[in-house]
Amino acid sequence: MKIESLIEKARRLKEKGMATEEIADELNVSLDTAVWLLTRATQTPPSDIYIEWTNLVKPWRLRMVAVALADMILENFEEVEVVVGIATSGIPLSTMVAEELSAELSIYYPAKVSGQEVKEGILSENFAKVTGKKCVIVDDIISTGRTVRGAIEVIEKSGGKVLGVAVVADKGGRIETVPVKSLLKISRI
Repeated sequence: MKIESLIEKARRLKEKGMATEEIADELNVSLDTAVWLLTRATQTPPSDIYIEWTNLVKPWRLRMVAVALADMILENFEEVEVVVGIATSGIPLSTMVAEELSAELSIYYPAKVSGQEVKEGILSENFAKVTGKKCVIVDDIISTGRTVRGAIEVIEKSGGKVLGVAVVADKGGRIETVPVKSLLKISRI
């Protein structure tokens, strides 16, 4: 994707009322990159990698990715009782992964910034409870690790045990408290 297309996509999302943090999540880029896309305050963009997901719009393709994630989870973590999907991109994957693992499904809504107020992330009341259960967090991409660290904190506050994190791609987000397993590890040389 050309940088101009990414800039246009960020602009359209901003016009729809999305906060910069939400745009970063939607585009799977760092917050610094989202700010740059919206303002181009400097000539040089931040060092980041954009991953395009549009070829996964067919559910059967997404299922194949979910099966691979589930296999990786079985290989690396003890028996998982709850798969926690991160809204919004992690929800389709985590739903299919939970089904593959015969586990329950929970959904985490990340912290959001509204004006000057920061709203803490939450677990949905409509899905499985994590209290006393072994959990794995599933998402599409880890960029900075901010969202996953928030999910770990909320799950642990709720009495759940986070065994680890499983993602399709890891762009180098640092998670020190639990293992992160990814189908793809993306590194800059």
